[in-house]
Order: sequence, then C-alpha cells, then structure tokens
Amino acid sequence: MNEKRHSTAIHSSKRLLIIDGIPGSGKTTTATRIYNRLISQGIRARCLLEQAENHPLLPPMEQYYALNTDEGADAFIRQLVDRYSRFVEEQLSSSEDIAIIESVLFQDIVSVSHLQGMNIAQLQSFTESLQLLLMPLNPHLIYYYHTDVEGQWRYICGIRGNEWGPVSFQSDDDFVQAGEVWSSSQAFVRAAIDAWPIPKLIIENKDYSWAEYDARIDSFVSESLLSDGMNIRPK
Repeated sequence: MNEKRHSTAIHSSKRLLIIDGIPGSGKTTTATRIYNRLISQGIRARCLLEQAENHPLLPPMEQYYALNTDEGADAFIRQLVDRYSRFVEEQLSSSEDIAIIESVLFQDIVSVSHLQGMNIAQLQSFTESLQLLLMPLNPHLIYYYHTDVEGQWRYICGIRGNEWGPVSFQSDDDFVQAGEVWSSSQAFVRAAIDAWPIPKLIIENKDYSWAEYDARIDSFVSESLLSDGMNIRPK
C-alpha cells in the first residue's frame, strides 16, 4: 500500500498546500489570499478553511476527549486515517490542481492530540501515517512558528478578546499556562515538520512583519508550489 501511494505521488501533478501554526497565527488570512491569487490566475483550486461546514478532515469535537486512553486514541486514529485516505483519493480524481488546507493537520489534529495526552510514541506514529497518506498530493507547507508562545496568546487575545473559539483566559496565570503547554505541543509539531521531506516555508513570527512574510510566501508559491511539473488546465 505504501509503495503504491509513493509511486502515485511521483507521477501526480496535484498539489496540496498546508498552512499551519498555533491559533491566531494568520493562517486563514494567508490561505484565503493565496486561494484568491490562484483563482485570479485561472488555476483550478480548492480552499478548505478550518471553519468549513462538514469539514472532511475534522472529526466531531467529542472524539478528542478520550485521547489519553488506548481505546480512545485507537478509535480516533482509525477515523482520521480513514478521513485522510478518502480525502486524498477524492483529490486525485478531482478537477482541482491545487487544494489548500489550513490549521487542520498540525493545529487541530497533532497539537490537540498532544495537548489531550495521547501517548507520545503513538502520536509520533500517527503523525507520520498522516504525512505519508498525503504524499500522493505532493504536499507543500507554510508553517508559522512562534518563539514566544505566551506572547502570541496575549497578542491574539488583545485582538479577539480573552474568550473566543475554544479558549477562555480569566487571569494572567492562564496565559502563562497556555504558553507552557502550547510551547510543548509546538515543539513536537516542529520536530515532525523538520523531519518531513517536503517543500516547506517556516516563518518564525517574532515581530508580525506581515508585508515581509507575504513577500516570502508569494515567492514560495511561485517558485515551489507552481513549479514546471504542474499541468495547469484552464478553468
């Protein structure tokens, strides 16, 4: 099975662009901007944002709650492997040349599994399985990495407020704790990303220099994602 998938990746002209990072990194804005650029160039593209209804790569929230048990983790992994397998098969036979997904792989699956206490060895194997499943789509990655995770939580809550989505910060200690636990999960994700042999752009977001980041992203899209190996079909 793995050999067949690897062979498919070599011959496929499909592309998958993964945009990821911890909450509030700018992933949705980046994904939308790139998608609009691709569409304006006449490229067949699909953009799956984290909040998309009936997202094909996200399980129901209640299935995250038992990841610190063998039974709960095994059931979760089986479902995600099935979801990712079906997603890849659908994309390989779809009319889109490029699919964009934001948040769901590393933030919503790997990081949350880490935060919920999944066994590290099991999580390592699970992460590698998902990465391998995506290889037929020739994945590319843009990853926002924060050296000051606590500072990122304070920054984004200063914009969105202390209660949004799944988070609620009631005290200064809450920000300190969030910085500690998300720093640990981010470190796990970063190690997995560094070991994944795909084209990638790591943006170490220290000062929120969005114009600079956008310029680097545009170059990455032009020089790597839209490579000569693609057979772009007019819409």
